[in-house]
Amino acid sequence: MRHIYLFLAFLLLALPAQAAEPPMQAHDMHDSDPAYSGQAFLSGMIAHHEGAVAMSEALLRTPENRQDPQVAAWAREIIKAQKSEIEEMKGWLKDVGGLDQKAYDQMHREMQAMMHRYTAQDPNVQFVQQMLPHHGMAVIMTVPVLVHFQHEALLKLAQEISVSQAREMHAFRTWLNARGDHTGAFFD
Repeated sequence: MRHIYLFLAFLLLALPAQAAEPPMQAHDMHDSDPAYSGQAFLSGMIAHHEGAVAMSEALLRTPENRQDPQVAAWAREIIKAQKSEIEEMKGWLKDVGGLDQKAYDQMHREMQAMMHRYTAQDPNVQFVQQMLPHHGMAVIMTVPVLVHFQHEALLKLAQEISVSQAREMHAFRTWLNARGDHTGAFFD
């Protein structure tokens, strides 16, 4: 877990000031630079969350006797939490001109590719292997928001995503390590 926090601290220090979004006002969730706009962030995060829901639903479609109870519980919790956040983000987007289709489509393509990157024999291992980089990407996506945005609700969402995803990544890695999967271990 300490490695995640060190990585996040590095990212915060490494972000160039010119890449920063000008401070957002509470009523304004977009900017002239779509790469750093609240609208683009929310649109991409919606597609990102939809990817997590799709991966979770795929695991839950496997026969119950092949589902690890812990992994199935994670999948159900991911579906519940991320569907709720998707609805919240869609509501915010209504106030700022709707979905940024380009940001949404780009993230949707990345999620489709991620779903096919890991093909373990065990569907539980496959799910956890997919979720680790997926959650890591979510944490990275929140960094510009946490560093440069001022919109309170967006800051709160970014913080919640960052903390919950880091916590789950730790649980996922612990679960894999207990099964002898030390891929990506810091010390071998």
